[in-house]
Amino acid sequence: MTINFHILDGIKIGGIENLALTMSREGMPMEKNYLINLNKNINNFSNDISTKNKYKNLNIISFERRRGILFIAFLIKLFSKNKAHNVIIYFNNITSLWVVLGAKIAGVNNLAICVQNLIESFSIKNLKLIFLMRIFNMLNVKLVPCSYAIKNSFLNFNKNIIFSNVIPNCINVKSFQNEVQKNIKFRKINSPITIMMVARLDEIKDQETLLRAYAKINKKCNLILVGDGNKRAYLEGIASELGLDIKKIFVGSKLDIPAMLAEADIFAFSTTLSEGFGIALIEAMAARLPITATDVPACREVLDDGKAGILIPKGRVDLWINSLNEIISSSTKRDYYIEKSAQNLKKYDSKIVKTKWLILFKE
Repeated sequence: MTINFHILDGIKIGGIENLALTMSREGMPMEKNYLINLNKNINNFSNDISTKNKYKNLNIISFERRRGILFIAFLIKLFSKNKAHNVIIYFNNITSLWVVLGAKIAGVNNLAICVQNLIESFSIKNLKLIFLMRIFNMLNVKLVPCSYAIKNSFLNFNKNIIFSNVIPNCINVKSFQNEVQKNIKFRKINSPITIMMVARLDEIKDQETLLRAYAKINKKCNLILVGDGNKRAYLEGIASELGLDIKKIFVGSKLDIPAMLAEADIFAFSTTLSEGFGIALIEAMAARLPITATDVPACREVLDDGKAGILIPKGRVDLWINSLNEIISSSTKRDYYIEKSAQNLKKYDSKIVKTKWLILFKE
């Protein structure tokens, strides 16, 4: 029996956390998966995990947050006691290093870090991150980027970093689609066209451009922004200046994303060059929604160079208006992109992606 550990430092609402939850409950023959939460005070999924049927196969172990030497001692004990064979760490910072050291001392050799964020500049923060990546290389930790956009962003600054093959983020496509279908039947007949974006309201995303475009077409459709973050007040201020209804647009963070997407007709993903992957894009594909997104490397990659969705140059409000107008008015165009994205979705299914991880650990 192979024991796999999936490690998070707190379970927040976001793509990385959803990935860890998916991977840790996708069992293959002769393996057991555990989700290890190193900070039990942060668990936004606690109620869902205890009540929702989809988490019935999830084995979760949560701990009080520890720091310093005591943290490494705790990790050594954790890995020694549970005899983990493979460890995937879903964050990349100094805490990751302590996890790696604890696992190494306990005799765990198969360690991987899921690299989820790209770098754009030579900031002090990014220089520290590059240095950390080189340490992981020396410790024989597999660095696994979830997109070529992420991999290339690091190699542009330091070509000596050794990465494993790119393994994309994933969802359980069949399960996700079943959840969407369960909720679609509750949607009101003849409800207006709804554009939806699911993402944190932070500096990596660009909801402002979408809001400015929507202000020009709001008589034709509704806009819903699912998510929360440090830019919410700023974005609500923009929406207010544009004369938009804040209460209808900003609905906050939601755990049941399939239920939310069941209310949508078009998925919008307005983001920045800092975007590393965009797991919301594959969720929108699974929900059979036509997608319009910003033309940045990560979105270009996930949407197959624009074959599986419309790509709009960054910050171009005018082109967002044109594109949304076209897709709102043409059911034929909506259907075309729905079928193209469905073809593109297969490679992001959790069964295929999980197999890639198993192959990685056997190398």
